[in-house]
Amino acid sequence: MAMRRDLLPKLNKIQDLFSTLGNNDPIELPKIVVVGNQSAGKSSVLESLVGKSFLPRGCGLVTRCPLVLQLNHIPVGHTRREGIYHYEEWGTFLHSGDRIFELEEICEEIEAETNRLAGSNKGIVSTPITLKVFSPNVVNLTLVDLPGMTKVPTGDQPRDIEEQIEGLILQYIESPLTIILAVVTANTDMVTNDSLKLAKRVDPEGERTLAVVTKIDLMDKGTDARDVLNGKVIPVKRGIVGVVNRSQKDIDENKSVENAVRMEKRYFEEHYKEIASLHGCQYLAVKLSVLLSDHINSCLPDVQKKILQEIAECTKTLETCGDFVTDKKSALMSIINGFSEQFRSLCDKGSPDLQSIKLTGGAKLCDILHSRLEKILASREPCKSYTTDEVIVAIRQSNVLTPPLFVSQLAFEKLIKPLIKNMEKPALDCVEAVQREMSIMCQLSIPAQLKRFPPLRQAVVKVVHGMINERAEKAIQMVQDLVTAEMGHITYDRIDANELKKLLTMENAVIPFCVVPFRKGEKIETELNKELMRAEGNDKADVVSRLELLTMSNKDRVHVIMLGKMLDLYYKLVAETTQDFTAKVVVTFLVQAVRDSLAVHLTSELQEVYKNLFEEKADIAHIRQTTFKRRDVLEKALEVIIELED
Repeated sequence: MAMRRDLLPKLNKIQDLFSTLGNNDPIELPKIVVVGNQSAGKSSVLESLVGKSFLPRGCGLVTRCPLVLQLNHIPVGHTRREGIYHYEEWGTFLHSGDRIFELEEICEEIEAETNRLAGSNKGIVSTPITLKVFSPNVVNLTLVDLPGMTKVPTGDQPRDIEEQIEGLILQYIESPLTIILAVVTANTDMVTNDSLKLAKRVDPEGERTLAVVTKIDLMDKGTDARDVLNGKVIPVKRGIVGVVNRSQKDIDENKSVENAVRMEKRYFEEHYKEIASLHGCQYLAVKLSVLLSDHINSCLPDVQKKILQEIAECTKTLETCGDFVTDKKSALMSIINGFSEQFRSLCDKGSPDLQSIKLTGGAKLCDILHSRLEKILASREPCKSYTTDEVIVAIRQSNVLTPPLFVSQLAFEKLIKPLIKNMEKPALDCVEAVQREMSIMCQLSIPAQLKRFPPLRQAVVKVVHGMINERAEKAIQMVQDLVTAEMGHITYDRIDANELKKLLTMENAVIPFCVVPFRKGEKIETELNKELMRAEGNDKADVVSRLELLTMSNKDRVHVIMLGKMLDLYYKLVAETTQDFTAKVVVTFLVQAVRDSLAVHLTSELQEVYKNLFEEKADIAHIRQTTFKRRDVLEKALEVIIELED
């Protein structure tokens, strides 16, 4: 998948969807998780990324539940209006709906929501708080901040608070889709650092760990952090970024984050000038944004696969959950007729939205069978598949007792047949693409009534997919047979002889200047020259003899050029036949065959079992409700991913 700038907002949308299901996310999503000791400066790092003080502060354990921080960059001057107020920067919480919070109000809301979720006795919970910040001063970035690690419980904290926090952190960072942002202090022993040790437990090679080194300005005099910042101490692969946080004195004196950022930049330029551009909170923000976007891009196919698997699991669960209906037979016929008419309409008319740039139904099938396949076959240059050495060897090997009069048919067939065989894959790929599009058309054709009955819906989809697959097999076999027939019988009379006659009448003086259409080949000759250097006696004469076979005379050159011309001409003829035949076969034996027999086939397949498909089973209302909600969220998440692909 190509890189897209809108990946992060789309992922946030999926994460918000999953949040509606509570703590039980259907699948793991790519994310950056912040871990560190209580005194490591995690809060200061996060505030520097936002440019404002917005996090609760205090002694002991302040962060007691995960904070999902979604930073959203907005253009300068873009404001949000709520009543008489205009906001240039603002925040929202997923638990508060559309309510707008000024950045100064966010801290109080985090504290209030933390107490609501985790109580006031300093305990921790795994339920996240999702905060969205909109500002022209941030980059698009999403982070998950976790409670700081501690070893000694304080106040009303449970005795096993260390184990609880460690378990919560591991729950978030053990997934291979998670990038670990380990916050460590420069004035402590890196070897014994808790966050690095925990990261190494789940990421032993450091492949998905990035380290942020804080408090660089507090190192002992005579020491510096160069070895750490240059990667000689911390074994992580995602990079190491140094930052200078606000001190407690700065915070007590209300020193602004903006001023702290300027001081940080000056500090690095004065003390680490050669690497200053690669450190600091501003560099960290950009690095994390790019890193997360790249990570999402690489993980998205796997996420989509897992979503599809989860949707399939939900559908299996819902097969046991029906819905009560009085006249099951009439309901079945109504569903089948509505489904069949919609499928036919998609085949014959395509999407009713003529303004949409996304092709659907018949329009998409036409594009697959004509434009796409034709472009693929036409873009190939048959002669570029061979080198001159390979062609000469083919000519020599094809010479029998009676050499060819003009051009060797055996050599031509040796060269053209693999090229014809190579047409089979793009043709079959088009058949499979039509299969996939017809499956999408099947989903688009499902009427709202059918969605009430998951088992029946699954049965209809299964029957239709069975029809599509069965008829696709026939189309596939016919395409394969065509390619086999084209390889099995070369019809030379289809080649325009006039093009070849021009070559036969060339003057000998002109022949050396004619362009040979094949790639220049030196591999065989190079290998033989190496062999010649090692050979002695009769073996040497044998190698010399083989080298001479590669030398082209004027007659050989004409032969090679004629072969190239014949390959070009014949390849084009077979390509046109393959494209046209594939389109005819797929339309006739797959698309039209399914479209015209859909209603009859569905009725025949379902009339004996439809009563069971409508049956209500006892004690499954809760299962149905939760599973429907779960699948609905997954399908919406899948729609978000599909939007990225289109």
